[in-house]
Amino acid sequence: MKRIINGFEVDWASERVFAEQQTAPNYGYLFEISADRKRIVRCAHISAIGGDSANLDGDAERLEKDARQAVEEFLGCERESGGLLGWWRRRTA
Repeated sequence: MKRIINGFEVDWASERVFAEQQTAPNYGYLFEISADRKRIVRCAHISAIGGDSANLDGDAERLEKDARQAVEEFLGCERESGGLLGWWRRRTA
């Protein structure tokens, strides 16, 4: 389930989590997640949204920390809510 956390739109991207910064400069961060979906393994990719990906500057790396915090909070929310399966169970109960 997509969430806006600390200025980042965070959502699942298959077995990874993607965090896109909502204000300029816009960057996207793709994080690999542990099999139990409890922690970040690593930042797999950083890209400029609507810009030149070849020219990532220090902002992108600096903002990775903020994106990582947003993803950690997202994972916590997913655990608390039971994720999609938990939502489905609550819906059909």
